[in-house]
Amino acid sequence: MGRFVLTLCALVAVTGLALWYIWQGWQITELSSKVIASRLERDELLAQRDRLKLEVIRVWSLEHIERIARERLGMKKIPPKTLKLSPP
Repeated sequence: MGRFVLTLCALVAVTGLALWYIWQGWQITELSSKVIASRLERDELLAQRDRLKLEVIRVWSLEHIERIARERLGMKKIPPKTLKLSPP
């Protein structure tokens, strides 16, 4: 009877360790896939940031501002010779 209980306890312990080992492997796999997904998202966000930086540079360029002034506000470019400034 004592040997049976000892064998049963050993079997339960080995089974528990095996299940724990399998669970750990599953956790590692799941966390690895989350890391990969996070890296992909980071790369997409960095690319979007770069695109937005270029868009800001384009929008604030003098050529863009002049075009908006002409098309939306009806302004005209004045040649520098016709512009007269009064002294301070």
